[in-house]
Amino acid sequence: MPLRKIVLGNYRCFRDRQEIELAPVTVVLGKNNSGKSVLTRAPLVISTGLDTMSTAPLDLDRLEPQQVDGFADLVFEQSPIGKFFLGFEVDGPLPFSMEATVQLVIEDRTAFVSALRVGLAGQGGLMEHEFVLSGQSTLTNDFARLSYQIQASGQTPVIRTVPFAGLLPRPAGIPELRPLTDRRDGLSLGPIRFLSAYRDRPGRQHRLPLGVPRGIGEQGQGTLAILAHDQARNGGELLARVNERLPAIVPGWRIEEIEVGSLWSTVLTRSGSSVQVNLADAGTGLSQVLPILVQCAMDEVQGEEMQPALQIIEEPEMHLHPGAHAALADLYLNTARATQTRFLIETHSETLLLRLRRHIAEGCPPEMVAVYVVEQHGGVSEVRRVGIDRLGNLEDWPEGYFSQDYHEVRALAAAQLRQGGYAS
Repeated sequence: MPLRKIVLGNYRCFRDRQEIELAPVTVVLGKNNSGKSVLTRAPLVISTGLDTMSTAPLDLDRLEPQQVDGFADLVFEQSPIGKFFLGFEVDGPLPFSMEATVQLVIEDRTAFVSALRVGLAGQGGLMEHEFVLSGQSTLTNDFARLSYQIQASGQTPVIRTVPFAGLLPRPAGIPELRPLTDRRDGLSLGPIRFLSAYRDRPGRQHRLPLGVPRGIGEQGQGTLAILAHDQARNGGELLARVNERLPAIVPGWRIEEIEVGSLWSTVLTRSGSSVQVNLADAGTGLSQVLPILVQCAMDEVQGEEMQPALQIIEEPEMHLHPGAHAALADLYLNTARATQTRFLIETHSETLLLRLRRHIAEGCPPEMVAVYVVEQHGGVSEVRRVGIDRLGNLEDWPEGYFSQDYHEVRALAAAQLRQGGYAS
């Protein structure tokens, strides 16, 4: 079930409540240190509160390599006695929503859930139920192994574990709340994948994995193992799809996996030439974008067999020529149309945004794309959605954003005129 909305408040640099509606392609922009990464990584933090055996509300140990030091780091201005809240909405056959307030207890150096709201699908839409969670005396040693069934409008969806863990809830005016032992079915956020801006440099050679590779990884470290597995065991179907997209990034080149003794190498080749260039010797941009190309191709190959995922990508344009930024925008839209994958992209690329706007002006439904700008004033961050009309025009765009080129051109022309020359 795809994640449709994330909610946060008093969370890190965001003091006030923020609601972010996710489109198939969601782009987050902002100046350095404005809070973009905090926003785009929030689903990773939220996901640690579900399907966890941790005794903490959020299993922060699962955030490597993006760990935080403790719960106080998640509170606005790092207040050791404060609280924050996180939430989400999920689409799908059984839509649901959840919001949890996490309270810190400085004496015990711990945290618990002090309020929880769950919305479940009913005849009139999402029906909300509030849990009253209070009193540390209700802490138990085995609470994390329990699940709960909530009956609403004749439906009996299952929350697989105590959501956002912390305390056993006490019923408060809801139809039914009781422990369950059957956890096979349940509500879920679905897969949430994360690709950091800092991606692994490829080695000259790599091993064929003994089994099926686990995935791309947060730094793209599994990419070459996936390609070797595909070539050796699946006839190169995935590699062929990657090569269909590669000319938009590096025209005229193809990627091949070749066996070298007991190891494998990823090489670039050109049609009509016997030259092979090891990926380790190629430009940095190609190795940085390859995990993105491979993941999108994997989603298309798996098709309906894949559970809808949220793919978070930080600075996909890293080390790429601006022309390739536009090709990435094409890739995201095409993959979102062909699969149920949703993209949450943190970027500084004006070119990527321009290509998305062009697609909308050429007929792509505006609801396929959501654009958010994160701004910080006086240490407080806010996120604001920027509308896009059917002509691709941006509504209420922040003044001065992406205006650097315009100011530089004006300054260049003025300097040329002062020198007695002609502005070009």
